[in-house]
Amino acid sequence: MKDNRFKLTGLIAVALLAVGVGLGYAAQRFHDSNASGIGAGGSAPPENRLGLDIDLLLMNVVTRWQQADALTADVNWQVHLFEHTLQGIGEYTQSGRGPLQRHGVILKSTDPAAPMFFQQAVLASEPVVWTQWKTSLDESASMVRLDDLAHAHPQMPRAGIAHLIWRLQQSYAFTSIEPVMQGERQLLLVRGTKRRDAENDEGLLPFLDQQANGASLLLDAASGFPHRIQWESVESNRRTPLVTVDLIRVRAGVSPNSQLLSPTTIVPDATDQTEAYQMAVTSGAGGHY
Repeated sequence: MKDNRFKLTGLIAVALLAVGVGLGYAAQRFHDSNASGIGAGGSAPPENRLGLDIDLLLMNVVTRWQQADALTADVNWQVHLFEHTLQGIGEYTQSGRGPLQRHGVILKSTDPAAPMFFQQAVLASEPVVWTQWKTSLDESASMVRLDDLAHAHPQMPRAGIAHLIWRLQQSYAFTSIEPVMQGERQLLLVRGTKRRDAENDEGLLPFLDQQANGASLLLDAASGFPHRIQWESVESNRRTPLVTVDLIRVRAGVSPNSQLLSPTTIVPDATDQTEAYQMAVTSGAGGHY
């Protein structure tokens, strides 16, 4: 069992490597559903009581957060694998808009028996995504040249929350949406399953094989901010969490931690994954975030 825990720390970085127009409408539909019972009858399917175009909603989420400059959030994450639960904390920040947007994230485990450190940044000096991760057993670094992807995928956000949501849409068909209340906060729970043309690919979480055949997003109904991103195993009507990422204490402004966006330690011989990444973001390829 100890070996499995070390194996989990060695794979956790892959799991964690890796928000408008329709948003105000979604919030209003949420309000109307509470007030007048929208979805209790009529033609809307039971998995979409709000009667929303989910694909359009997520496209608006991507557009919204591709234009959002300067935000920071703390991160809580959990991974359930090999009969173990590994959890940790971290910090995320992003700055800039559109093709100039950059992001940085640092994650680490809180289990002293399974130490792990993960860092990803879109470098300020050049359009490159640089990633490193370390465990007690191994360490690795990789890079992706963004300019080489821009011509082939002009609609792909280069960084930030917008990129992650865009990637999820390439791999999962989101067909279920329901309103959720957390205190006075109005949220939308959006669920999906892996697209058929991605079923035979490794997907966003390659080491899970075919287990991560489901994903869900917990979005703020007004802004579309993804407060929770979760990859799941779906069997019949049961969804079992595999990887859960919570973005908490969201605030305006870029983090004062300069290491997030401009790490001082860059591995000179980082593996160039540009070609593999280009194949991954091709429509229907499943993706390797």
